[in-house]
Amino acid sequence: MRSNSPITVSFLLLPGFSSLPMSSAVEPLLVCNRLEGEERYRVEYLSLDGQPVATTGGLSCTVNKPLADYAPESILMICGCSPADHTSEQSLTDWLKKHHRNFSALGGISSGGYVLAEAGLLKGKKASIHWWGGQQLIEQFADVNVSNDVFSLDSDRFTCKGGTAALDMMVMLIGRQQGADMGEALAQYFVRERVGGDESSQRKLLSASERDEQPKLAEAIDLMEANIEEPLTADDIAHHVAISRRQLERLYKKYLGSVPSKYYLQIRLDYGRSLLHNRSASIADIALRCGFSSGAHFSTAYRNLYGLTPSEERARG
Repeated sequence: MRSNSPITVSFLLLPGFSSLPMSSAVEPLLVCNRLEGEERYRVEYLSLDGQPVATTGGLSCTVNKPLADYAPESILMICGCSPADHTSEQSLTDWLKKHHRNFSALGGISSGGYVLAEAGLLKGKKASIHWWGGQQLIEQFADVNVSNDVFSLDSDRFTCKGGTAALDMMVMLIGRQQGADMGEALAQYFVRERVGGDESSQRKLLSASERDEQPKLAEAIDLMEANIEEPLTADDIAHHVAISRRQLERLYKKYLGSVPSKYYLQIRLDYGRSLLHNRSASIADIALRCGFSSGAHFSTAYRNLYGLTPSEERARG
């Protein structure tokens, strides 16, 4: 359910923490704020003593305050290091056992999940813990449902392994808290960042506030996204949302800087682009799934938008 006030997410940076997964967790929160046009999440950084913390690569990072000055009811995300560098902190384990109920939720990134398990805070929970020796982990924490998934969301416990798994975990978490539309918007945003493409190839997305203000336009976009394999005409879409085609075109021009047909084509090609990274599907099959009559038609439209053919895209990816 979408929250009506900013949610504070406190990132506890442990000595030698891995910077990539931490940044991957923070970025979706900031992008969500930009897409919403308001502060949906407030991010703060903590350390055990309030002093700067060095990453595993030696970069020194300042923090906002010590762990003891945490914001009550915030989400605490423990940012750990790689398993090879982890050192158990008994004082932190004891502190978490005493204070964990003061947080609305607890999360672990990299070895941060291991810290939660050490404190007994993952009992009965599904968890993705970044650690070597999966069987040893299962035996050590027999009361934890240790998962092979790169991330796990179980009630008020969020855990993930290393790398960019934190990004995918946070996108899903934000989707649960702010609504599926925001989750989808974030997913599309980061897919674009990963695969690249110039500005002209990227379609504008409606913010959550714009969707609320323009329900007819939001409904029209949803219809397009739900009818990719068998595309609707602009007249069909206008009829379904109960406005004239001219009104529909005005809305697309004003809020999306496009016309319905071009925007619809971009939706279909965006979908095709995501499918190209699944190498089990042929380009001809992807073309049909995106509403094109032939692979040649799909390839031409794809090259016109992205500047390379589907085959070249697949080879590059």
